[in-house]
Amino acid sequence: MLLGLSTFEAFQHDKDIGSGSENEEKLPLPATMPQPPSDDPGPYSIKSESSSSNVSRLPNDEGQPAMDSTMAGTKKALRAKQQAQCSHAISLFGLEKCRATMVGDSSTKGISGGEKKRTAIAMEWVTSSPVIFLDEPTSGLDAHSALMVTHQLKDIADTGRTVVAVLHQPSSEMFALIDDIVVLFEGRIVYMGERANFVDYLARLGYPCGMYTNPADHVFNSVLFNADSSHLANSKSLGNSVVMAQRAETLFAAWENSSEAAALQRMIDNPELSPITASQFRRTSPPLTQLKYLLKRGSRNALRNSLVLRIRIAQAIFFGLIIGLIFLNTQNKPPNVQQQNFSGALFFTSTAQMLIAILAVINVFTGERLVFQRERDAGYYGLPAYYASKNIVELPIQVCVPIIYSCISYWLLGLRRDAGRFFIYMLTTICLNLCGFSFGMFLGASFSSLSAILSVLPAIFLPFLLFGGLLVNTGNSTAWLRWLQWISPIKYGYTALMYNQFKGYTVDGADFGDRYLDQVNLGPFSIAVNIVFVLLISLVAWLGAYAMLARLSTSRRRKLGKKSASKIQEESLMGPPDTPFSADTHPRPPTRGWRKHLHAFRDRPASHITAFAVLHEVTAIAPLALVYYMLDYFEPSTPVPQKVLEEGNKYINKAREYFGWPSLSPDSPVLLHLATSYAVVKAAAPLRIAASLAMTPWVARWCVVPVARAVERLTSKLK
Repeated sequence: MLLGLSTFEAFQHDKDIGSGSENEEKLPLPATMPQPPSDDPGPYSIKSESSSSNVSRLPNDEGQPAMDSTMAGTKKALRAKQQAQCSHAISLFGLEKCRATMVGDSSTKGISGGEKKRTAIAMEWVTSSPVIFLDEPTSGLDAHSALMVTHQLKDIADTGRTVVAVLHQPSSEMFALIDDIVVLFEGRIVYMGERANFVDYLARLGYPCGMYTNPADHVFNSVLFNADSSHLANSKSLGNSVVMAQRAETLFAAWENSSEAAALQRMIDNPELSPITASQFRRTSPPLTQLKYLLKRGSRNALRNSLVLRIRIAQAIFFGLIIGLIFLNTQNKPPNVQQQNFSGALFFTSTAQMLIAILAVINVFTGERLVFQRERDAGYYGLPAYYASKNIVELPIQVCVPIIYSCISYWLLGLRRDAGRFFIYMLTTICLNLCGFSFGMFLGASFSSLSAILSVLPAIFLPFLLFGGLLVNTGNSTAWLRWLQWISPIKYGYTALMYNQFKGYTVDGADFGDRYLDQVNLGPFSIAVNIVFVLLISLVAWLGAYAMLARLSTSRRRKLGKKSASKIQEESLMGPPDTPFSADTHPRPPTRGWRKHLHAFRDRPASHITAFAVLHEVTAIAPLALVYYMLDYFEPSTPVPQKVLEEGNKYINKAREYFGWPSLSPDSPVLLHLATSYAVVKAAAPLRIAASLAMTPWVARWCVVPVARAVERLTSKLK
């Protein structure tokens, strides 16, 4: 709103799409209505922004429906045409001088504010969008830049496209370029019609505009407000609000009774619209094409930000040298020193590889997150193409950095001189780095600000660190907290590195390594199994990051259900009239409470049943483990006869021998604890059912339904 109280909206009314004019240029309708951002288009160059926008949403032939590739010519010719369209947009909006310049962001200097505005508009112009909405495209610009932007908007409107713009305090030159205006005061219409008739309308109301006065300034100073501000100096002048309210009512009544409002109402009641056909709808490019251009743009951006890449490589070299020089040639030192040094160095390696990857990702991705959200909502590309390109571009970095670290640190530390063990060491560091990358993506997708991520990161990372295998002997830790070690990727990575170094390790012919592994009690899993668990945790975090990015879509898209935004818009345009124009003008009030959940269950019964089944099992397994660990920790007396315990433990030992685990002693109370835990869980069945029912709607909405939609999209693409 202009100065927070009024708005000016400029749009090309005479050449609107579907107006029935014989001379109009038919443009394909967009699947989503574009709204260019009023500020930073993104941290890329002008050419890459226009090119990615062109490829994602440009039709094969401007002004015509999308055609088959055989009709449009070869791919090379189509690509050349798209590049020519981009070059024309750069020339049209006066961006030749900054063609290869970074747009920049809050931390990187780039192009000027006016050039950013024009770049954002050019990104929509190059896609042949028939309707463009702009919110304050001239705000924050100097007079020359604002006039240049307005001239370019006028040129776009003259080509037959609809341009709707909110302009704050337009100059007289800018005001003369507007075709139609809407003036709002306190949320109600004061005038809506052609700009040429605006001054005459104000004169009829008793507010004549001077010959050399800007009509926009005249509206504020003489019509909407009183130019005499002397009353502001008198603190007792409390009647100004009453005068303003009376003036507002006078303006509203004058508009409602005017001939302009009556003519506008007749146009609304009897619109002249040509029918919209399915051939006028435009689709985005295929996912593989989106992936191709996103990979190109992401690779160029990564190469341009070479400082980040150099810092990552320098970090790997620095930490590899530091850890290697601190624990230099540990293999030549006494056994107790080797035990301490190797353990500390391997634990540091596990922790550093994961933490450095997390911090590197969140520092970069928090800046890209808003760009992705804006471009995805504008229909440039889909989430699968963006997520795939992001991971493909980052994968070489996440692999090369731990390789550099491993090549330096392994030999300086004096670890076992064996090629196979060296490659296991390298593979483990790569897996930990990829796990840190996945967690960094998850945190970056979950929170919008870097400060929030840094506040949450210690709460997630420190438990992983505490149960990593070095600080606490996890085999003898508190029983009911012992399960935390099994979700710590640091624990699995550290265990793999320890087994790789100490399994079968001897010092002066003595079996030193195996004895030390028995003392630290790192778990029964082998090196390969520990590496697989690190990858599984990485996969869970990676999928979680994808799910959180999917939630970044607008609330409108989340309400669409299984149908895409383009499908919903196409049905609404080609189907029956909307609710306000139908007979039923009183929509049903929204449901709340248990009725809302009942309606959700009716819409998706399978999702709610699945969520309840999962919750029912989770509420059984979690208390079972908790009760068992509490009994094992406090060790209450066993009122069961000794013979019963021995018989039960005999069958339990058979199962433990099958998995290679040590046998239980004959008087071990494991069987009693299991039976007691099972009885407690069964007795609490009503509470479990109630808790499961209470959490079912939310689990179904945020967990089951997104997974089901992802599976449906995957199966449809496979078909």
